[in-house]
Amino acid sequence: MKQDLDQIFASLDARPSAATYMQAAREVSAFREQLTPVRVAFLASFTIDSIVPFLTVEAARAGFAAEVYVAPFNSVKQELLSAAGGCIRHKADIVFVANLLGDVCPALAHDVLPNQVDSQIAALVGEIVAPFHEFRRHSTAAIVLHNLARPRHPALGIYEAMAADSQTEAIGRVNARLSKAISAVPGGYVLDFDRVCANVGYDNCYDDKMWYLGRSPLSVVAWRALALEQATFIHALRGVQRKCLVLDLDNVLWGGILGESGLANIKLGQTYPGSVFRDFQQAVLELRSRGVLLAINSKNNRTEVEEVFRSHPDMILKLEHFACTKINWQDKPQNMREIASELNIGLESLVFFDDNPAEQALMRQVLPEVLTLPVPAEPIKYIKLLRESRAFDRLSLTEEDRHRGEMYQAQAARHQLQQSATSLQDFLTGLQMTVSIERVDDFAFPRVLDLLQKTNQFNLTTRRHSAGQLKAMIDAAAHGVFYLRVADRFGDNGIVGTAIVQRRDETAYIESFLLSCRVIGRTVETAFLSFLVDWAKDWGLTAMEGEFIPTAKNAPAADFYARHGFTQITRTDSGSHWRLDLKQVPFQWPAYIERAGQPVTQK
Repeated sequence: MKQDLDQIFASLDARPSAATYMQAAREVSAFREQLTPVRVAFLASFTIDSIVPFLTVEAARAGFAAEVYVAPFNSVKQELLSAAGGCIRHKADIVFVANLLGDVCPALAHDVLPNQVDSQIAALVGEIVAPFHEFRRHSTAAIVLHNLARPRHPALGIYEAMAADSQTEAIGRVNARLSKAISAVPGGYVLDFDRVCANVGYDNCYDDKMWYLGRSPLSVVAWRALALEQATFIHALRGVQRKCLVLDLDNVLWGGILGESGLANIKLGQTYPGSVFRDFQQAVLELRSRGVLLAINSKNNRTEVEEVFRSHPDMILKLEHFACTKINWQDKPQNMREIASELNIGLESLVFFDDNPAEQALMRQVLPEVLTLPVPAEPIKYIKLLRESRAFDRLSLTEEDRHRGEMYQAQAARHQLQQSATSLQDFLTGLQMTVSIERVDDFAFPRVLDLLQKTNQFNLTTRRHSAGQLKAMIDAAAHGVFYLRVADRFGDNGIVGTAIVQRRDETAYIESFLLSCRVIGRTVETAFLSFLVDWAKDWGLTAMEGEFIPTAKNAPAADFYARHGFTQITRTDSGSHWRLDLKQVPFQWPAYIERAGQPVTQK
């Protein structure tokens, strides 16, 4: 299937046009059953129908079969405010909202030096964002708002960049205010349409003929660029998150073959061609600062590699930046399996960057779950490939993301302790764990949402809650929505678990319960469950129930209920239902885990 789709995309990319995209959209429709379905809606102040074949194809390239609804022309507010509008009836997963500056604020679009700019900006932002809050009452769909593009010709000509109250500066302020306002809407995001236009070129972005004929403003190249950006949002919202960049070394982090050239002769430095590899290392390090894990998969002599990292003055990356290193003569797919195992992440979380076409082909054949990038022959194109792959794009950046590399280094130290411990009890006691359990607040919300949408292994139900759904449950009196944070003698693991419990008559129903893979096997789930039992008892509840819904990946959680004394009530092919009598709880808080802070209050 993938090969057939790749052929469609290759043919399209050779001659991209409106006609070839329409043809490709028809062709990818034959593969809908093998792609992940996603329901998309478009609301726009202009004619946006032309985006459909472009988005259909680019969504398929990202692994999704998009079922698209396009609202009637210039009906954005009506669609957002109506509980029975087409967007609601479509049951959209993602809603893209697009406005042209001239449609929503003609004064700012056409006045050379607009008066009362501040009041106009405040009114405009309020007018655009207010309907989203009403829409959230009717739908949990993600809302992706296009920001406003600057005009292709600045109102003040060459003076525009120097004017204190220029049109360009005012539009920048509008976009900044929109970004802040949309962040207050659960499940609200901003697509940088202005950046899309800038990358294409403002003058190349528009099609005057189509604008006058049908108020369809964008050119083919702009529709394509916009669809790529939208497909990236779809993948970030609904797809598998790539977590780790796995790098070859020779002719990737430096020029030349280390075993042949030696330390003194590899290409790496301040001038070309060594500067290309140095800048690539900097780009990789920037990814690490965004929470991307780094690993090495290289056929090399380890002692020689360690000397390069230790001694070469232009090595920006250091060995301590890598969460896992496989530097040996083993075949690279086997190394990749070991990397995934040691990091406790799935193969589908890995991205492979190797300059050797034969190694690329082998990886694609043996481990198709791994994203193997088509690394070009010219190293000068490495950074462009890495950034345009969009493999690590995500919709939030938490403090934990920034420190993920350090967390995995601490994980290696824990592994060493485990290897030296004489028993599991000694290992768990030696960790000196402390846990914090609190209600989900604004601080924890992005991380908890990320866990709910991405956690697979220790996840009892793998229910993928949207931001809107999560916010609704946090606000509901009958729900308890909690997060678990774990620290030990080696460092802070951060927020690693969440539980959503609903009071149903005299029963506490576990709607979701999950843990990050980084703390599996440390019995913190018992501590978390012990807290939930106390919470339920405080409410006067007499039983706790929950489901286990098996998937291809959540086997580590399969025995959770049985291990904690729950009784199986029903079992079907789709899962099992369990119940615990809260008067006879057969487990307690683990003695070797310390509880931090004060007990969580009922309200």
